[in-house]
Amino acid sequence: MLTVTLLEPQIPPNTGNIARLCAATGARLEIVGKIGFELTDRYLKRAGLDYWKYVNWEYFPDIETYMSSMDRSRIHLLTTKADRPYADQPLKNGDYLIFGSETKGIDKKYLDCYNDRCCTIPMADNGVRSLNLSSSAAIVLYEALRQNNWQPLRNQQQEPENNPR
Repeated sequence: MLTVTLLEPQIPPNTGNIARLCAATGARLEIVGKIGFELTDRYLKRAGLDYWKYVNWEYFPDIETYMSSMDRSRIHLLTTKADRPYADQPLKNGDYLIFGSETKGIDKKYLDCYNDRCCTIPMADNGVRSLNLSSSAAIVLYEALRQNNWQPLRNQQQEPENNPR
């Protein structure tokens, strides 16, 4: 299983859209740190529609504890402050795709600490600073699925009780 980690997300509809993405792919969602909304927010629930019951997710209140517990070899920090394209990074089943908040990205101390684990979504140099968080999560998650020959999706399809339709 792949895990999408959101560090301190601020915009409920983005988190809801990512929850829906995780439901569709069987990926786990982990929400970490101070968030900019309540987990009961109506916009969060609306963006996730009625798919929340299919999302394997958990909230971790302390970002420092969360990050210090990670296996360095399994994490990928997505940032505009890296040069390595995400598609050049081997993404394996069981890895964590870590995204920062919409307003600040990933804290510099984590980018410095895990600089060998940072990658980016390439963009044209035309003044666009970043992509939408939920778009970025979808781009990278589907690349991870492709690199794993779609096996995580096949595993979900073989276990109908974990992927009701």
